Amino acid sequence: MKALVLHGIKDLRLDEVPVPTADPGSVVISMVASPVWNYLPEIMDGRRVYPLTFPFTFGTYAVGRVKAVGPDITYIKPGQLVFCDAMIYLRDSPTNFFVLGYHGGYTPEERTVSSTYWKDGCFADLVRWPAENVHVVDEGLLAKHNVPIEQLAEVAAVGPAMGAANSIGVKAGETVFILPSTGFFSSSAITAVLGLGANVVAGGRSKESLDRMLEYFDNDPRITPVVLSGDADRDSAALRAATPHGRGADAYIDFSPPMAANNTHIIAGLKALKRAGRCCFAGVILDNVALPYYYIMDNALTIKGAFACHREDTAQVLRLIEGGNIKLRKDIIGPYSLADYKETLVLAEESRGFSKMVVFKGKGD
Repeated sequence: MKALVLHGIKDLRLDEVPVPTADPGSVVISMVASPVWNYLPEIMDGRRVYPLTFPFTFGTYAVGRVKAVGPDITYIKPGQLVFCDAMIYLRDSPTNFFVLGYHGGYTPEERTVSSTYWKDGCFADLVRWPAENVHVVDEGLLAKHNVPIEQLAEVAAVGPAMGAANSIGVKAGETVFILPSTGFFSSSAITAVLGLGANVVAGGRSKESLDRMLEYFDNDPRITPVVLSGDADRDSAALRAATPHGRGADAYIDFSPPMAANNTHIIAGLKALKRAGRCCFAGVILDNVALPYYYIMDNALTIKGAFACHREDTAQVLRLIEGGNIKLRKDIIGPYSLADYKETLVLAEESRGFSKMVVFKGKGD
């Protein structure tokens, strides 16, 4: 069988590799579709330095068909359509985790597991996956709601957004700030929050981008856009004014990109929360950021961090999709075969923004 194997920095090859076996605790799937993030080339060529053990098969989340199951697996069966979550939590130490086929973790325990038994990701014809990370999907319900099978690859973006929302207990009827709101993952936070029955105040610096985002969400009346000026006090007042009765939001999910450390939206968002409001930092800012210390203390705000998601978050997203409560809407670019990986990775890096998702296809048989 074929797999995209990263032998080292700038050394990705389509190799012939052994067929994986379904050992105890594992499931072998035939890959149907897998998302190709726009920053994956930055990892492969060393611009982003992640802990990796070479060689290994790259690739994170996948939609697939079950080919074989381990002898201790009873519910998952060959032929079923499944979504495979790449967030691997160590079975005997669940506070330790890594991202399969993408990020090997930091602790000795994480590095041991990610560099040995659970080393290879999903950019391959066949993939072995931990059974607890394999979610069975009801194809009849997908058909009922007109969800193409390859569209399920988008769950890889909505799952972490749901993890952020659940970490601060977002509930139906609440109002949630999404700041910023027009990125690939931040727009997925809007999808997740709407799926939970909450309302969104979406902030961004570009009115044009916000207008396109609203159109992308079919001008859903539960989304209120706010154009941010860069002045924290002015933006805080504008965000608060966009909430019901001007009382502020119940919660705030932040999916800031790495370059946003000096932006003012974090202060603006925090200062527009209600008393006892909750905030989740789910973005990727590497530098320190300024926070309104006194306002946080005086208004009893809670700030939490959330990295990706847990099994329960992914399962919740899939049930909401099956029930018609979440609409997946990213434009699928492709899907492309593994043999076309060079062109696909170039296309992925060029396909930035909230609306597009490049996808690899597998045999899925």
